[in-house]
Amino acid sequence: MSKANKKTLGLFAEGINLHGATARTLVDLQHQACADRILLAKTFLHSGNRLMRVRPPEYRSAISRYYYSMYHAIRAVAYFNEGGDDKESHSMLPSAVPSDFADSAIWQNELKDARSRRNEADYDPYPINPLDWRGVARDLQGKAPTLLVLAETYLKKKGCGHL
Repeated sequence: MSKANKKTLGLFAEGINLHGATARTLVDLQHQACADRILLAKTFLHSGNRLMRVRPPEYRSAISRYYYSMYHAIRAVAYFNEGGDDKESHSMLPSAVPSDFADSAIWQNELKDARSRRNEADYDPYPINPLDWRGVARDLQGKAPTLLVLAETYLKKKGCGHL
């Protein structure tokens, strides 16, 4: 303590306050954050599925929801693996898929592709015909739940205490 600078002492004080306010350890709160992000990923997955069931299906919006399910699933994994939320940007997150994650290189590419498709669906006016988006939406409808299961399994295996 006697050699800590002002910034370090401020961080210590913040940690003490956090522990006092929650009566939980930092590690426990980190594990809870991972579990909560998985829950958010599940929420986006369910939203995507609902959008696929409405008549007519809302393919563009479903693509977006499936991407965000994938994004939050990998963000939970990256947060746990990195020990912090250092790779939350959409462009950096694929590189944070751990090498010991199942088929990590494949999922890095799938996440990049899903983001690209989400950007097209959200921002590009073409193609205008909603049916032209059906194939992409169905593809992500299959990939998002698979990735979510892999992420949850990975976190459990690594010792995430709230899953």
